Amino acid sequence: MSGSLFLAGMPTAWAETVQIGSLVAGQVEKVMVMPGQNVKTGQLLMTIDDDRYQAKLKTARAEVKLWELKLADAQIELDQALDLFDRTVTAKRELDAAQLAYDVVKQQLVKAQGDLESYQAWSKYFIIKAPVSGKIAKINAPKGTTVYKENTPLIQIEY
Repeated sequence: MSGSLFLAGMPTAWAETVQIGSLVAGQVEKVMVMPGQNVKTGQLLMTIDDDRYQAKLKTARAEVKLWELKLADAQIELDQALDLFDRTVTAKRELDAAQLAYDVVKQQLVKAQGDLESYQAWSKYFIIKAPVSGKIAKINAPKGTTVYKENTPLIQIEY
């Protein structure tokens, strides 16, 4: 936070500064503002390259699809084991094994879905928006800068 004070009978005015950082690492792809420019809350300020993130997101989606298919197959196996057990063709152990296999695959699917949701939640961190209305005081990360530390100040806004 910073401030300005005008003395000698002049009105007093304080300006607060908010420093905007990033929660993700990557290279600054675009900067949409310049120092001295007025911005509004929610206005797009810069973007960070998300190619690596998009690849991970694609992998997470494929992982969910894979476990959905494996779950469908495990359901077929469980249904067959139940049918054979009901007709007293197989022992309870085979039914239990099929149930266990189904339960394991189901939990793998839940994990894959959680991973996907986690990646989807991070998508908003590659787009830096103004949290407040004000004037761009400083840009610490011009296009091409690599952001590698969480919360490194990228832009400062006075409001």
